[in-house]
Amino acid sequence: MTPAELVLKHRAHLARVARQLCGNAFDADDLVQDLVETMLRKPLPELANERAWLGRALRNRFIDRLRRTAARREDALADRELPDSTTTGDVGDVVAELARLPEPQRETLALFALEDCSYDEISAHLGIAKATVGTRILRARRALSRALAA
Repeated sequence: MTPAELVLKHRAHLARVARQLCGNAFDADDLVQDLVETMLRKPLPELANERAWLGRALRNRFIDRLRRTAARREDALADRELPDSTTTGDVGDVVAELARLPEPQRETLALFALEDCSYDEISAHLGIAKATVGTRILRARRALSRALAA
C-alpha cells in the first residue's frame, strides 16, 4: 500500500491526533504532510499495525518539531540579556497563584513542571488515571494563565 493510500485510509484518525497535538488545523495539516514525506523515505514495516505505526510516527514528527523550535528559541535567547527577576516580581506572583490552586491541581502540576515526572509516573504516584493527570495539568495551567493575566 502506498503512503498516500495509507494516509487516506487512516485520515480521520491522523487528523484527530494531529489536531490534539498541534492545537489548530493549520499546523495539524502540516504535521500530517510531514508524515507523508517521511513515509516516502521510510515506508511502513510489513507486519506493523498500520494505525498504531502511523499514530506513533505522527507523534514522533511532532516531538521533533518541538525540539527544533525549542533549540531555535534557546539560540535566540542566548544573545539577549534577561531582566533581573528580583525586581519584576513575576516569580512571586506565580508562587502566590500556585498556592491558590486546588491541592490536586497544585500537586499534579508541581510533579510535572518542577519534578519533571511523566504522566505515567504522576499517575502511579498519585493513584489516578493518566487522563486525569492531563486534565489537572491543563486546568492548573489555565487557572494560572487567567490569574496572571488579570
